[in-house]
Amino acid sequence: MQLYLVRHADSNFDASSDHQRPLSALGMRQAAHSATYLKKRIHTSDSQIICSDALRTETTALIIQQQIDPSNLSTDNRYYHARVGDWCDAIMTHSSLENLILVGHNPTISFLSKYLNPSNIQSFSPSCVAHYQLEINSDGLKLPVQFIDYFKPDAI
Repeated sequence: MQLYLVRHADSNFDASSDHQRPLSALGMRQAAHSATYLKKRIHTSDSQIICSDALRTETTALIIQQQIDPSNLSTDNRYYHARVGDWCDAIMTHSSLENLILVGHNPTISFLSKYLNPSNIQSFSPSCVAHYQLEINSDGLKLPVQFIDYFKPDAI
């Protein structure tokens, strides 16, 4: 399985709640750049995007989905306050897919990255993408996973 960890793009702080924070104009451009990066790597419809139901992660995921269509997108409130184990459960639940894209929040995305492969990326700027190749055995993930690439949108 190819796994892509994505931190949501830049967001505004002017919303009625943290959950409803929209992407900024910069964030919209960042998400489009990350989507283009993903489109160059994902060449199959056997893909799933999972994100929290916060507006900024949903919007980032929708922009990605538009580029790599047709892919499935699911949002879930449990990923708003997710822990590493919650994301690992999502990975295992979707282990038969060729591509899984997880769009989440920091610091959890950074913690998940460090759990999967402690020797690589330590933190994620908005809209960054980390690409991993996973080997999943009957008893779970084979750790550390293979780190493939890291994408950070250029200054826009």
